[in-house]
Amino acid sequence: MRNVIYERALNASADGFLIVGRDGKIIEINKAYCDYFGINRQETIGKHIYSVISNSKMIRIMDENLTEVDVMHTFPDGLTASGEKLVAVTRMPVILMDETIASVAYVKFSHYTISLAKTLQKLEDEIAYYRKRLSRYAICSFEDLPSASPQFAAVVRMAQRFADSDLPILLLGETGVGKEVFANAIHQASNRHNHPFVCVNCASIPEELLESELFGYVDGAFTGSRRMGKKGKFELADGGTLMLDEIGEMPTKMQSKLLRVLQNQEVEKLGAEKPIQVNVRIIAATNQDLSHCVKSKTFRLDLYYRLNVLPITIPPLRERLEDIPNLVEAILAELIDKYGRKVTLSEKAMVLLLGYAWPGNVRELRNAIGRGFMMTEGSEIQPEHLPGSLKEKKALMFDPEDRTAGNGATPERDREQIVSCIQKQNGNFAKAARALGIHRATLYARMHALGIPIEQFRPAAR
Repeated sequence: MRNVIYERALNASADGFLIVGRDGKIIEINKAYCDYFGINRQETIGKHIYSVISNSKMIRIMDENLTEVDVMHTFPDGLTASGEKLVAVTRMPVILMDETIASVAYVKFSHYTISLAKTLQKLEDEIAYYRKRLSRYAICSFEDLPSASPQFAAVVRMAQRFADSDLPILLLGETGVGKEVFANAIHQASNRHNHPFVCVNCASIPEELLESELFGYVDGAFTGSRRMGKKGKFELADGGTLMLDEIGEMPTKMQSKLLRVLQNQEVEKLGAEKPIQVNVRIIAATNQDLSHCVKSKTFRLDLYYRLNVLPITIPPLRERLEDIPNLVEAILAELIDKYGRKVTLSEKAMVLLLGYAWPGNVRELRNAIGRGFMMTEGSEIQPEHLPGSLKEKKALMFDPEDRTAGNGATPERDREQIVSCIQKQNGNFAKAARALGIHRATLYARMHALGIPIEQFRPAAR
């Protein structure tokens, strides 16, 4: 009875099974393995392994007491009935009272298994590749947000102070200034960094779906819902940080429900009978003036007070133009790494960037550099490769063709005049620009064009 059960189980397997004795003869081979080679099971049992599989490693397994798990083995041409040669095999010796008496092999040779193994290997390679890429670009700390702008540096220091608090943070700033980057940096610097950082854009989700997206739902909550229900963003962010981007666009009906969650730290899923506890730190972000929204009755006053505990205003790019060269360098490094093509930015193109008002901020700068990278056929981005909007007079803060300080001055005299003026103003660029009668952006552009490093006037440099 036992032998019958053993034989039935062995031959029911879709994978191969093989036992070879110490003398090298086949003790057992199952039907699937025989079908794979196109041989008869009864005629094969008792034959020497090399007469069936010429490059078998079963004897070596016994001689060296080796164990191999899921290694790839390639059969010689013409050996298999299907023509398939590659298999994944696990081999091990059978040891009885310190004596090796046989070797056993379990073979995965189906097309499905091999295809799956190849797919998994491909996915593992892709994961390793993207993990390497992300480790370079992911914001892990505020050290990844260096700035030559005193204004921006002051904002970073404020955010660092706020990071460890569990109080809500309200990020204010124009579209494209990098509010999500800031929120991520705050999370990574907080004591919640080992827990999830979840971001939801309140403006991109239809009003009728926003509640289920934030709070989740249970099985059967509404027609078309998932059978097992769904976790909401609050539940997904439990223990970590939830960023509510574009909070000013949240419908007023949802604002009252959000207020209850913030007050009680409880979330009630759609269709659920009782709420669940959550522990979430809120970072809200908006490009709107929420106080004005309160006056116009589009934003609840009590929710505004709940969120506006630790406000941080991120300055627009036009107010920190000294950061543009470093930002351009970082953006180009990403593009070079992605496309494998070495491209730099010309001096004239940099002057154009430094004179633009950047209504779209860092996001617009990234898009402009990306366009220039793709448009140039050479190794240098020129002004003609950049978006036409950068050259429109109404969008410029100064005329990029105006390369002198006036009165026919030479570049050498320009350089001397600018350096002397900045030194007299103790490194204050705003005062120096006013003394020269030009916009601060013009001053930065001329300094860059004339090769005058901004850093030499910083306190650390002096």
